[in-house]
Amino acid sequence: MKTDINNKSTEGNTNSRDNFNNINSLITRLREEDDRLARMMKNMKWLYIGMALFYSALMIVNPDPDLKLHHRISGFCYVSAFIISVVLFKQKVWEFSKVDYSLSSSDMLIRAAHRYKLSFSQYFFVLPVIVLIDAGLTISFFFRLSSLEPVYRILVVQAFYIPVILISVFIGYLIWRKKHKPLYVNARKLLKELNE
Repeated sequence: MKTDINNKSTEGNTNSRDNFNNINSLITRLREEDDRLARMMKNMKWLYIGMALFYSALMIVNPDPDLKLHHRISGFCYVSAFIISVVLFKQKVWEFSKVDYSLSSSDMLIRAAHRYKLSFSQYFFVLPVIVLIDAGLTISFFFRLSSLEPVYRILVVQAFYIPVILISVFIGYLIWRKKHKPLYVNARKLLKELNE
């Protein structure tokens, strides 16, 4: 039984960023990606904080008498979605910035595989954001499309919004397949070799 995957032969260093022959090359790549994701999530967090403040001032606390109740409800939906997004991004910042590489090889690989595994349950956490933005858009356009029957007003919004969400999910999958799947697959592979 192998006692440490670091003892594996390092002959023939990685040929690409998608294949890792030893744990050291994988750790280097994991560090780079963890740091990159932590920075990106932090930037996104501040962006959404700014958007939440902007929409709060523009559509909720704005005393403009031209703003009707449906404008404020729509704005509240957007702001709520942005606040939830801020919380989600903050959790991700913590997750990627607090990775402990001093753990044993097996524990580190298990946690790395978990971080970079594609799980559709992850989309469950963004579902409230999707629903709130959908509600905000629907309320907003419901009153703008006054020439249509009420049910058609809703359907028009969904006809545009649902494809945008599906395309976004697909793009997210493509990004995962290119950037994160190799990390997940190789972490599982090296973990299996370690336990043999």
